[in-house]
Amino acid sequence: MGLPQDEVRSKERPINVLHVDDDPDLGEVVALRLEQLDENVSVITETNPDEGMASIRTERVDCVVSDYQMPGMNGIEFLREVRAEYPNLPFFLLTGRGSEEVASEAIAAGVTSYLQKGGSEVYERLVNRVQNAVDHRRSEYRAEVARNRLLELYEQTAGFFILDGDWTITYWNQQMVERTDHLVDEVLGESFLDAFSAAEGTELCQHYRRAMESQEPVAFETYYEPHDYWVRVRVFPVEEGLFVHSNEITDEKDREQELRRRNHILKSLANTVSHDLRNPLQVAEGRLQVAQETGDFEHLEAVAQAHNRMRNLIDELLHAARGEEAELVHVSLAESARQAWETVTADEVDLVVEKDVTFGAYESQLRRLFENLFWNAIDHGRASTIWVGTDGDSDIYVEDDGVGIPAEKRESVLDAGVSTDEDNPGYGLAIVEQICGTHGWEIRVTEGREGGARFEITGIESSGDRSSDGPERDQGSERRSRTRTH
Repeated sequence: MGLPQDEVRSKERPINVLHVDDDPDLGEVVALRLEQLDENVSVITETNPDEGMASIRTERVDCVVSDYQMPGMNGIEFLREVRAEYPNLPFFLLTGRGSEEVASEAIAAGVTSYLQKGGSEVYERLVNRVQNAVDHRRSEYRAEVARNRLLELYEQTAGFFILDGDWTITYWNQQMVERTDHLVDEVLGESFLDAFSAAEGTELCQHYRRAMESQEPVAFETYYEPHDYWVRVRVFPVEEGLFVHSNEITDEKDREQELRRRNHILKSLANTVSHDLRNPLQVAEGRLQVAQETGDFEHLEAVAQAHNRMRNLIDELLHAARGEEAELVHVSLAESARQAWETVTADEVDLVVEKDVTFGAYESQLRRLFENLFWNAIDHGRASTIWVGTDGDSDIYVEDDGVGIPAEKRESVLDAGVSTDEDNPGYGLAIVEQICGTHGWEIRVTEGREGGARFEITGIESSGDRSSDGPERDQGSERRSRTRTH
């Protein structure tokens, strides 16, 4: 496995050493010895600090090796002048005069290392320290360049801030300013928990603490309620503390929610199609079979009506799938129930409208609601009478005299897939509840007057009562199913 390109270049690139000594002969010896010990070292020799400063300003110098005792300016004074312009440039003091006072003064001035002249081994120590110091500085430089590039990228693309080990904010980019309305000057140097007290105890802080304690990167998505947005956060423990990078993903979450909503609609549509088309299809098949067996073609009218009902159902469901809004109209309870009853085939079952009322509804959806409640009473409740009306306890009700629904199942029976009949998929009443929800109504299941099921629908805005004077029998059909209005 080869070295990364950065490291390859750093090893191939020469180390340019500036050596300053007022003795040119000694300068030549130092240059010769350093270049012999490391072929990657190239030495520039100057005989006074002024020329040395000129070389630093014009040449590419990686480190300085200077004598201490020089006329006009000693090595420590030269060091201070270098530090004033180049605070991070490695500087080595090589002198024949050794004293604790000189060493202490050199260290205070920021010397990288202090060596005494004498013996050949001093050059080996010097070249080794030069290599280490230059490599360290180059590594720091590369890290700083990478960090600045990263910060520049984060400035443009994401929210980014840095916390130190005490949770103090040490960096805060413009994206965070725009996202939180906290200016840079307001938060720099402040504790994150003081600046954002609402975050204390939230999932956000829990993840930050986990990253701080484990020193392992953490990634998560969370909703930040104080500012009403979703973020995807990546937390990187570093020497300074924590790098926190975050992208706002509110739009992405909205799209996901919309996708889930559409998938739910498609699933509901499939269930509704399979369920609601089954009833008119059953009517059409039954009437067609009777017509074939008896030769009585009057039954074909019922077949045609069932086909029309299926066609209308398909159109309604397609409109719903496209997100097209239905028109809210004033409807009669009695008339809507009667129209729905026309699609029901049941022997010896009465529909009784006890009290009429008009109200606003989506007409086709209301018809489907009644159809599903009627079929539920007949197929599962085994009812002989179904009552529809309005009273003081509910806006409208549909009640039957069948076997009823056990008390423990009255809440769950409205859920999709729940049925009191093992052979039934359990979508009819779920469709009823969905239609109620579309209108802003509420539905509850209770026990009827004769022990059957009673569905009470509330939240309906009535347009007025239309009570009839007496019972009416539907004269438009010779079916044995009967409709009465009280």
